[in-house]
Amino acid sequence: MNGSATSATASRLLTADDLALRWQIPKSHVYRLTREGKLPTVKLGRYCRYDLRQVEAFEAAGGTAGAGA
Repeated sequence: MNGSATSATASRLLTADDLALRWQIPKSHVYRLTREGKLPTVKLGRYCRYDLRQVEAFEAAGGTAGAGA
């Protein structure tokens, strides 16, 4: 396989802005869920991103903390 095939199957990372738009909520609420550890994150240095697959699992579980890992 080449690099483009693996990147096509890789999960997309979202920003807090992306999630706020997706959920139609203030970005500050996304940050609060992150601080409280209720939202699964991917740490990139001091930055947090949100794996689309984990976000979808979080949504499917009704927005409960047990959905991510």
